[in-house]
Amino acid sequence: MVHKHPGVHARFGAVLGMGPGGVPVYSSDYDSADRAELPTRQSYRSMLDGVYMGHKWQCVELARRWMYLTHGYIFDDIAMAYDIFRLRQVRVVADNSTLPLHSFRNGAQRPPVPGCLMIWNEGGEFEVTGHVAVATEIGADFVRVIEQNVDDAIWPEGHRWSRELPMRRMADGGYWVDCTFSDASILGWVIQTDDAAHAETELADDPALFEIIRRTLPAATDRRTADWLDPSDPMQASFIALMGGQNLSRDPADMAAYYCISETALREAQRATNELHRMFLHATNAVLEDDGLLARFKLPPALWPRIRQSWANRRNEMITGRFDFALKSEGPKARRPMSTTPTRPPATWNPVSFWGAGPKPLAARPAAIRARA
Repeated sequence: MVHKHPGVHARFGAVLGMGPGGVPVYSSDYDSADRAELPTRQSYRSMLDGVYMGHKWQCVELARRWMYLTHGYIFDDIAMAYDIFRLRQVRVVADNSTLPLHSFRNGAQRPPVPGCLMIWNEGGEFEVTGHVAVATEIGADFVRVIEQNVDDAIWPEGHRWSRELPMRRMADGGYWVDCTFSDASILGWVIQTDDAAHAETELADDPALFEIIRRTLPAATDRRTADWLDPSDPMQASFIALMGGQNLSRDPADMAAYYCISETALREAQRATNELHRMFLHATNAVLEDDGLLARFKLPPALWPRIRQSWANRRNEMITGRFDFALKSEGPKARRPMSTTPTRPPATWNPVSFWGAGPKPLAARPAAIRARA
């Protein structure tokens, strides 16, 4: 997620200011990144003492780096910033021991403390990813934080914080912190502490929420009879021949069927997709850095330099792909990953997209449920 606000943006990697403990906060203005200084994907990996901090210079990278430099521990790698709210431990790098981590929802009876991580909901200013910042100073009516990937301007003289958030005491005694952006909201804060008083408790999702429900349109519902594919297009003509007509199913009963999943199932499928995508990126990088691992894939050694160059050339861009999931009572289970390349064959979603291109009555829905990376 990249944010663009009015004003002067410091060059990518420039120090915007120094947080407590002498931890620098960097500009993440990707438009000004110098290809000569950052020529490969590897260049965007922030590493300290051989420990991965995150992607330069994202908000999560600062949160993990601040923890490491000031306390010697880090939290596990996560796909999205808001996922930090689900974590329940941090790992001490020196000996791999763990310490408890507790989350407090906005409005909790326990206020933020210096050094806690402030977590934002997904949406608005922080669409898709959410956000995380480090609380550095707590007042009666404010929380000051350091953060990356929000405002890339150098801090004013004398400032030791990126942004000041309003905080108020609620009628029930809870603490509420507002975001300075009208379209964004704070989920809560995460504190490394042994004291779990007023912390969030994890409740297992009802297994019934992961059931795929098949429903059927009423018999009186008008269904599509007009053609919706173009037979002159070779790809669409192949689909028509395969399906015996302009249908999404060979079974007439399916033409009146559609499928529903709960918001809980959708949320968990999205979370699993993000997490698996991040794991695949790390795994790919590890394989390409190790000749022994790469050899196990039985790829011709003559292709290794080109594969590595292709990976490196993407720099900070992501690879597009898809994960297919089966929804089980305990949550989504991955079936297979599929990476999208320019040479891939047409997939099911192509004719489905044509079907949905214009206004028409309700008709069949594809049975497959897929989450996209």
